[in-house]
Amino acid sequence: MSNAFKILSFLSVLAAFTSFGGCSCGDNAGTGDGGSGMDATSDGWVPTTDGPVRRADGGVTVTQPDGGAWTCYPTSCAGHVLECGDCEDNDGDGFFDSRDRECLGPCDNTEGPELLAGVGGETGGPCKADCYFDFGNGPGNDDCFWDHRCDPLSVGPTYDPEGPTCEYEADRVGSRDCPAAQSDTCGTVCSPLTPNGCDCFGCCTFDDIRGRSAANGGEYVWIGSVAEGTNDGTCNFDDVTDTTACRPCTPVGDCLNECGECELCIGRATLPASCYEVDAGVPYRCAEGQQECGLPGDSECGLDYYCVTGCCVQTII
Repeated sequence: MSNAFKILSFLSVLAAFTSFGGCSCGDNAGTGDGGSGMDATSDGWVPTTDGPVRRADGGVTVTQPDGGAWTCYPTSCAGHVLECGDCEDNDGDGFFDSRDRECLGPCDNTEGPELLAGVGGETGGPCKADCYFDFGNGPGNDDCFWDHRCDPLSVGPTYDPEGPTCEYEADRVGSRDCPAAQSDTCGTVCSPLTPNGCDCFGCCTFDDIRGRSAANGGEYVWIGSVAEGTNDGTCNFDDVTDTTACRPCTPVGDCLNECGECELCIGRATLPASCYEVDAGVPYRCAEGQQECGLPGDSECGLDYYCVTGCCVQTII
């Protein structure tokens, strides 16, 4: 894994979640009842008892369309079990949770087809961006700050990625809204959950799908893109080349998890043959000591881990 944040150990990640509560949703976090799905209310996200979550000792055995069976463990995010951690095929495509490519982590409450997180954590308010891959809305626990008014692409006629109300403001660049460097807390809390190929704020590249390589100027799009006048997500794997559905964005460099040659990046289902050559000097798919996952032949992540773009990440407690 290529970005600087990844040198952080799992122990520091777990400590950060313990210290900051693992949630940026303030009083709306609820107490976490072991999880039965989530319903949106005017007061935020609260636990319910009628969702699709199934609890089972030793996990739940599920079968994929190719007939392969594997053990899925219900996985919590900040005490809540969401669609991408409930061991259910919520979008009916035959794939479950971390084996469903639209699931970008245990804090994702939309199994697909849209890539919207579905927990209110995509932004911290109008134009503001929060850690896209944790649970909640606003910098709260993660101390991640960004504003789409700092994106130089947000000029007419398209004002990407969020629209004309978020027009580029050069004076805002370098302010608290758009710091030159994200804090260590942002790196510790948000980075481990950020898929390969994305920055902390959901600005991602899909080079394999787009037919471009990062070395040749791979483009980035905001996976939090929504239809004008609604909160309906428009960005999905089928439309990543459609800049009206997946709107262009500029990645925030110091919290960018770049897509390495031999990393299982967002939207990537296979790796080049060279990545399997012994003693070829190929970089590890994951950080040293981190278990690889997600490809045929890989072991399943353990009970307290979740597979995020090819690497097992510690479950948020």
